[in-house]
Amino acid sequence: MKNNNKVKLGLHISKINHIISRKMDSAVISAIDDNLTVSQAYVIDYIFMKGENQEVFQKDLEKEFDLKRSSISLMLNNMEKSGLITRVSVAEDGRLKKIILTEKSNKLYEKISEAIDSIENKLCENITQEELNVFQGVLDKIRDNLE
Repeated sequence: MKNNNKVKLGLHISKINHIISRKMDSAVISAIDDNLTVSQAYVIDYIFMKGENQEVFQKDLEKEFDLKRSSISLMLNNMEKSGLITRVSVAEDGRLKKIILTEKSNKLYEKISEAIDSIENKLCENITQEELNVFQGVLDKIRDNLE
């Protein structure tokens, strides 16, 4: 569909992304007295939630966060140096390393979760579940258009 009315959708999405990133940075930084990035906070949140039921590997993070292998690898290296995760070889394949949160990350998780949830809840204020479902569908279509 050609955009005849010249709505700058990409610009609006970029602006919203910038606002959300700023708010999320602020919430995470104020909740945690540590040098933790928002991306790392989301990774800890994901591993904590997903890791209860299954092992988490780098490829899972690449897919979940739609990031390149090199970007996730760098983030995980930094997280490992900071004592937030450990990577452990699995018996079936020595090349595969599952990602495990350290005690330090587990202690930070509740504060991380509260900080993320506070912003996520703010994003959804005054929006019905039906509107959220439509919005999610539109976002999925936009992502599909770009892939």
